Order: sequence, then C-alpha cells, then structure tokens
Amino acid sequence: MFTLGQINDSEYNLLGAMNEADFLGAVEQAPAEEKARFFRKTKEIAKQSAGKNARGSRSDFETRINLLPKDIQKGLASKSLQSVDISYYAVKDIANSKVVKMLRDDDNKTVGYTNISSAKLEKGAFFLLHGMRLLYGISDQSITNPLTVNFSIIPDFLRNGEFEFKANGAVLIPNTTLEVFNTKGNAQLVEGTYILDNPKLIRDQQTIEMNLEWGTNAPQNAYLKLILIGTTVVKA
Repeated sequence: MFTLGQINDSEYNLLGAMNEADFLGAVEQAPAEEKARFFRKTKEIAKQSAGKNARGSRSDFETRINLLPKDIQKGLASKSLQSVDISYYAVKDIANSKVVKMLRDDDNKTVGYTNISSAKLEKGAFFLLHGMRLLYGISDQSITNPLTVNFSIIPDFLRNGEFEFKANGAVLIPNTTLEVFNTKGNAQLVEGTYILDNPKLIRDQQTIEMNLEWGTNAPQNAYLKLILIGTTVVKA
C-alpha cells in the first residue's frame, strides 16, 4: 500500500484509495520528517477549506481559532464551549454635538441603550469583530430618549466625518471616513453596515473605543446607534 511519502507527494488524493488500517500502517512506518510534512500539508488544506461551509462571522471565526487562548481552543474541541453569533450595541445622544464616544467607561447595560458595560467585554468573552453597523435617528420632540427612534442610514453631515476604533490597547481601525457606513443601494449589505476585510479579535476586559467626529452640530433629539457584529464563545 502507499507510504506516507507517496501520499504527500502525489498530485492525486491517494487517501481515497485507502482504508483506515492502511493509513494507520503508513503513518506508523513513516519517518518523523514524513509525518511532520503530512501534518503541515493537512493543516494547510484544513486552513484553505475552513469556513467554506460557513458564512460571515462564523467563517472568519473558524480561520482564527488559533488566536484564542489554549483553554478556549480546548473547550471548543471538547464541545464544552461553542461559538455563537452576537451583536453588541450602544446608543448615544449626539444633539448639538460634533463628537461622540459611542462606548464609555461609565456605560451600564440598559435595554435600548447598550448591552455592554464599562466599554469592556466580560471575563472570558472573547469576540471576533466581523462588521459594524452605524444608524441614525431623531426622537419625537416630546420623547427625548432613543427608545422609540426609528434608526436608519446616517445623513450627509455624518458621512463626511470620520471615526477611529480602538481595542486591546491599540488602534485597530485608524481614522476612517464614515462614508463606509453609506450602503444605500447595496443589495448585499444590511443598511448602514461596514464589513471588515481584516476581522479583529477583541479580548475580554480590555477597553473598547469607537470615537466619531464630524463638521457641523447634529440637530436636536439626534441619536446614533452602533452595532458590533461578530462571534463569541459561550458554554455549550
């Protein structure tokens, strides 16, 4: 039957012609270098195929599991942990303002306002950021809070501004135009969504910042809603 070296070097998938006993025999008889080469080749194939059956943030997550702490990786392997979709959000009043910190250290979880406290993830809550959504709305004149706001795509005066995103003690997205959230007419994206070409792993208990600046004062009763879209790990 085939040797591990032949399996490594062949342009064909010789494993398809082997049963389990044949393969284990080839591995047992192979020298250490051939075993190491087979492992590297298999790892590369797995990396290339990772996420092919997944979409969006799940696909990003599968190709970055190696960035997680070893205990998290072991938990995923043993199925005591699982990856799940999650969206963190924060709403801020921007009336008469040209700047806003969407995540603040004095934030507390409150339905309709934010589901992340102190601008930090809880202990053990590693989060792979796949995309962001930024939405704008104005509350009814008689209700000066965001709970009844119909959030929609950001207006021109905001799109001409810029933002910076920080986490893990570093700048992950340097000053970038808010125009990236203008997805009007894009049938492939939910309104106001910016998908990262380089998804970011955000570590637990590290301050997260999303700071915006634009050129003219926002109107009365104006609000912004930031949604961070991605994947996290929870108990199975």
